[in-house]
Amino acid sequence: MWHSTRLWRPLLTRSPLKTPCLASRVTNATATAARWTSINRRTLATVQPDVHTESTAHRDAAATSDNGHSALAHSIRVFLDSTRQNPRAGLKPDELIVKCPECSPGKPRRLAYSAHLNTNSGEFVCTSCFAQGPWEKYRELAARRTFQNTIPRSRSTDPPAPSIDENTLAGLRMNLEMHEEIFQKLTGHGVGQMRLSSDALRKYGVGLGFVDSTTPVVEDVQLLVDGADHVVPCLAFPRTTFRTNSFIEDAQHDTKTATASADSSSSSSSSSLADHGAHLFCAVQLRLIGCGSSDVEMYYPADDAQPGLFGFHLAATGDSYEVIVTSRELDAVAAYQATGIPAVSLPRGAYQLPLDAMRALERFERIYVWLDDDQQGAEAAQLIARKLGVDRCLIVRTRDGGHAGAKSAGEALAGGADLKRILDGSRPVQHDKVLSFAALRDAVRFEVTNPDLIRGVESTDLPGWNACFKGLRPGELTILSGATGCGKTTVISQMSLDFCKSGVSTLWGSFEIPNVRLATRMLSQFARRDITSSPQDIDFWSRKFENLPLYFLKFHGSTKPDTVLETMRHAVYAYDVKHIVIDNLQFMMSMQAKGIDKYDAQDAAIATFRQFATDENVHITVVAHLRKDSQQSSSSGEADINSIFGSAKVTQEADNVVILQRYGNSQSKTRCFNVLKNRFDGTLGKIYISYSPESMGFKEIPAPRQRKSIKVVRSSGKISDAEKRLAESMASEEAVPDNDDGDEDVPRAKTTAKSSSVSKQKAKAQPV
Repeated sequence: MWHSTRLWRPLLTRSPLKTPCLASRVTNATATAARWTSINRRTLATVQPDVHTESTAHRDAAATSDNGHSALAHSIRVFLDSTRQNPRAGLKPDELIVKCPECSPGKPRRLAYSAHLNTNSGEFVCTSCFAQGPWEKYRELAARRTFQNTIPRSRSTDPPAPSIDENTLAGLRMNLEMHEEIFQKLTGHGVGQMRLSSDALRKYGVGLGFVDSTTPVVEDVQLLVDGADHVVPCLAFPRTTFRTNSFIEDAQHDTKTATASADSSSSSSSSSLADHGAHLFCAVQLRLIGCGSSDVEMYYPADDAQPGLFGFHLAATGDSYEVIVTSRELDAVAAYQATGIPAVSLPRGAYQLPLDAMRALERFERIYVWLDDDQQGAEAAQLIARKLGVDRCLIVRTRDGGHAGAKSAGEALAGGADLKRILDGSRPVQHDKVLSFAALRDAVRFEVTNPDLIRGVESTDLPGWNACFKGLRPGELTILSGATGCGKTTVISQMSLDFCKSGVSTLWGSFEIPNVRLATRMLSQFARRDITSSPQDIDFWSRKFENLPLYFLKFHGSTKPDTVLETMRHAVYAYDVKHIVIDNLQFMMSMQAKGIDKYDAQDAAIATFRQFATDENVHITVVAHLRKDSQQSSSSGEADINSIFGSAKVTQEADNVVILQRYGNSQSKTRCFNVLKNRFDGTLGKIYISYSPESMGFKEIPAPRQRKSIKVVRSSGKISDAEKRLAESMASEEAVPDNDDGDEDVPRAKTTAKSSSVSKQKAKAQPV
């Protein structure tokens, strides 16, 4: 039933922003395949009708349509030339990537080209701001002064997007085949070897480059091929796209020649990117992953690369109506080698599907989503399947419901598993609103028998947080509160950055401090030092910081919750966001209601966030202040769950409630996480952390030594000198607070002991 040969409509079933051009239908697989191989230059990649079967009326309609397309093509070409744009080929044969007239002003050139323009209809959509509309709207928006200011003043157009020549790719492939140790690990059949065929590696263009890990980016591609001293060998995975299309090339070029060359390319069975049609496809970017224990991950070129996919040149040719989507590049090679179905890998980490890649997958009727078979991979597969359309997606489970064994296609192939059998066991996505226990039985059994495997994404900086909360899980709402100035923003920025480095796509909503200041602090925490003291290293760390799946809301101060919610939904859909931080609730809701109404407005916002976390399966962390009276009490004692500002609904809706408090005097750098609510397993407790000015973050410390509270009760009788000395020593020890910072310990102890002795003498003079 799951492998029915019926045509599945590639329709986005859940598109909250209703972008129809992102979900355009392909109604005939044969016509689609012909469109990829038979490109008509005068009609902008439209498929020619059969002149032997169509009627005269149809021929007239086709001629009228051809004239309309030609007129539209001329209008587009003239306008793009007048604005000095250099359009780039998209991941569809009838698509251009141009500047967005809405959001490109103020952006660098590498980010300005984000609008996808359909050359047949003139419809455009921006994958950055979601602006969309017909060609007339594009021209209207581009006529505004803000866009006109982006046009180069010189007569030259924007430079074309960089690409990687075939000689470089051939050199990288040669490096891999000549490196005996790495090549044997990929192609060998022994223990710890991946059993990939050399033919499959060549078809995907996998190579080996040499990277200087001390530099932030690869500047010279020739050094990548030739290598140098102190370099790290890295596997090179090319991301490919169309080199050109009918619009970009000369409209007067001979159509028959292009069609014949495209047909010969699609029918070729050779084993390199060049053999799959170098005139049709090109490599636009290399992803470089360090071999062995190296954690090097770089991209060449780092900037201004047009969208591409690893394996796109294999998926775009031929008449295949199905494709496999994997987490990593070598998983795609393994899946293609074992099943013969073209496979592509996700371009941004293991769990993110950007909108550019979605457009490349629109023509396929069946999509196998084959991610890691663990808790995080299963949740990402569900999200990606809903973005692509549940009616055409099948989810592949490598372990088939078990908790042991290989979790990815590459690991399964290395273990000798039958990947075709695993693929045949793929299942469609269940409706998210209707469930039976049969659908939950396997999940319940897995959760009961494997409690350690259902833990969320764990923190590497704060192991005590893991012991208490068992990681960061989607679908939960966390309230973090604390007194003003105790370090709530600092600690949550560090923790969100920690989870982000583990692959959790994060959206930051800072309503209290500007994004620039927040990003500067997070960059210093990422580098584990104050980056402002060494400005020469900013570029190095900024390059690494840009690779994190981290995004910021462009709001500040009072903002309506509905506006924030709409933007959050866009971020979840477009960037696969799994963790959202709202800092803080009171700043976001300020001046929106007065008196008792402000509590109702805050309750409504919390209920909205609670529902959003459940519906979108994301984790939301909301920072909230304590009440003013509770802030005074928290400086001398412990705040409780009732101390958080607002009504009881704030803590009732939350899954986790944590209060950050100072420990010791006002100058102490020690803080305490007081976990007051944990809906997952009920574990409560305290986690002690200390601020490090060098790393601009917190580190976990052991619980400070507790002092016993001693109270001496005297009777009417006299006490001995030994008992008196013991009582005074206990009293002086009680008066000395813990000072983990190590400053002023000795003089403070002497002063406290002296004052304690004086107070005891006064007490002795009073009658009992």
